[in-house]
Order: sequence, then C-alpha cells, then structure tokens
Amino acid sequence: MLGLQPPRLTAMPPAALLPPVTVVIDPGDDAVHTHTALAAHHPASGRITLHPGPGTTSETGLAHDLLAALGKPPLLPGHFFAGRQPACQAATAWMTTLPVNRLTVLRAHRLTGRRTMRLLQLRALTGIHLTLVCHRPHLPGALNQVLQTVDYTWLCR
Repeated sequence: MLGLQPPRLTAMPPAALLPPVTVVIDPGDDAVHTHTALAAHHPASGRITLHPGPGTTSETGLAHDLLAALGKPPLLPGHFFAGRQPACQAATAWMTTLPVNRLTVLRAHRLTGRRTMRLLQLRALTGIHLTLVCHRPHLPGALNQVLQTVDYTWLCR
C-alpha cells in the first residue's frame, strides 16, 4: 500500500471532552440526600447509584458492588488465580455496553485512593458523569489528593 496507516482507535475520550467530576459535600449526612440519590438509580435510563458495601476496601469489592448496581452477577463463574478475578474488567465492560451515562457514588469519603482512582479510570474509559457524595464536612486527604488529577466541581448541601 502507499504508506497509508489505519486510523488509530481509542476507547478513551479526550480529557477535554469528559465532564468534570461532581463532588457533593453533605456535612450533616442528611438522609434526604441519600434517599434522593438512591431514588435516582435507574439503569435503563442510564443512571446508576452505587452504595459501596461497608467494610470493604478492595477494588474487587467495589467492582462487585458496581456489578450488583448494574443488575449483573457480582461473582463471575469459573476459577481464577488469586487476586485475578476479573470483576473490574467485567464492570468496565458492562458500563461500556449498557447505556449508562451517570454514576453517583454514595459514602465517597470512605473510598481509598486506589478505589477512587479506579472510578476515575472508569470515567475516562466510558465518558460517564461521575458524582461523588461525601457525607462529611470536608474531603479526606486521600480523596482530595486523587481529585487533584482531574477537573471537578463542588456542590455543598
């Protein structure tokens, strides 16, 4: 051929096209905000509300919670090497395949830096609008540090 190269395919939208992350500060842990976010959960309309399970800090646990929120089986069949259960890849695949455009994460003040980075990677891969709801008067250090890597906006309730 005449030196023509195929177009480069990329799954990741340019950062300039990604909506900023929305950070909602709910200092009084008002039940109305939690109930409103949970009521907005409607996968068929593209809105997912994630309420991460208490006591888990792993990325796999977060992926299981996300798969459950999507209505997909959180535990994948088969045998996998230790630490290699592909729940994160499955969650990303479902988020890409389904018409999901908004992800609201409750209790975001409990997320570790790694789990927050996983959500930011999911945002970058899928182009979703990510909302993190912190039920505290201020952001914890780990969350604040990770958010410095992306555009974000604040809402204080």
